[in-house]
Amino acid sequence: MITTKQFIGAASLGLASLVTTAATAQDTADSDYAGLLGKRYYGIDFTLADYRDNLDNGYGGTITANLPVSSVVDFRGSYHYNIVNGQKTDLEQHALQFDAVYYSRNFEYYTPFLTGGLGYGWDSWEFSGPVKNDNDEGFFFAIGAGVEVPFNEKTSAFGSISFRDGVDSDVEDSWGLELGVSHWATERTAIKASVYIVEDDSVTFRIGFRTQF
Repeated sequence: MITTKQFIGAASLGLASLVTTAATAQDTADSDYAGLLGKRYYGIDFTLADYRDNLDNGYGGTITANLPVSSVVDFRGSYHYNIVNGQKTDLEQHALQFDAVYYSRNFEYYTPFLTGGLGYGWDSWEFSGPVKNDNDEGFFFAIGAGVEVPFNEKTSAFGSISFRDGVDSDVEDSWGLELGVSHWATERTAIKASVYIVEDDSVTFRIGFRTQF
């Protein structure tokens, strides 16, 4: 089992490697920033969740929109849906979340950022047999920190560590690590892919697009 300290340590090494790679690369500073921070866009992700033998795989998607409100702050909203059709357990999840993202352009090779958000999630469980349980997760909050690293005028990598906890006392807290890349295929549309790990509970693969408007 992965402990929280081991998880945070591995995540920190992963984020540090992104910064080190950028620092040893050729000069990537450019007025046309390659990343997603500071850009007005909407997008869709398709997701595949591996619950590590706890449940069958889950499938779903996320709709998101990002709006810069200043030169260092973005406002982001998202809706996520996930469904598991298992042999013994069916699960349907919904989550609506709003985040503020603060970032700094004061570093040459990378852009650090902090996130804070509130959301509301509701889960519906159905077990085989006569027992059924509908679980309304309720309100939750999430905080995080990470870096975005441009490699050229079109491609960037990013990594973040996040913590999420429910307002209700019966909701367990969790740490998450996300690592990914984005690439601007056209002037307005970027392809984004990432992997999101929640301690020893799940691994979610995400791929989608972002379109500026």
